[in-house]
Amino acid sequence: MTFLNNPPFDEKDWPIFTTIREQFGFLPNFFLAQTSRPDLIDAEKVLTDNLLMKDGALTRQQREYIFLVCSAANLSTYCVTAHCEMIRMLHVEGPEPEQIAIDHSHAKIPMTDKALLNFCAKLNSHGPKISARDIEVLRTYGFSEQQILEAVLIVAWAKFANTVAFGLGTLPDFQNRRVAEELGKARALQQQAPAPVGTRS
Repeated sequence: MTFLNNPPFDEKDWPIFTTIREQFGFLPNFFLAQTSRPDLIDAEKVLTDNLLMKDGALTRQQREYIFLVCSAANLSTYCVTAHCEMIRMLHVEGPEPEQIAIDHSHAKIPMTDKALLNFCAKLNSHGPKISARDIEVLRTYGFSEQQILEAVLIVAWAKFANTVAFGLGTLPDFQNRRVAEELGKARALQQQAPAPVGTRS
């Protein structure tokens, strides 16, 4: 489940795990891998609620789509798989979540959402290249300052969650062949790519 040797625990002694299971429909290994620091689990749960679960400026669908697109770009099989299932459990309407994660540009979603996801993908992968012009483009599609702020924070939260899952060796909670295959192909291509100039040993 994780690279860490966490102390044994009894789930009934962890009220927050009961809350998470009731809210998500399952208890993610992401949280189980962090039992050495219960205070951090509490903090991450609050952030998850505020950024993804509670009503906000963006719709729940838009927020989940941002998380999926960024997690897929970061090759996080764990996070993509978990959120694909969460979208189904929560009956979030729209295309198959795998389609959004793997290729949102060809998914049957509004152009406004594609513009939002394009911005988020750029911020996730090429953060230093973001400029005021990118923000202005979002405004032309009708996005408010609150919506843009939420989008930026969710991109950051996805990258944080992806990094935690990689670092702790968190195993996926569900099997998803399509996600595993597509991200596996992307990972293989990334490994075959030549190293940037100046980084070769």
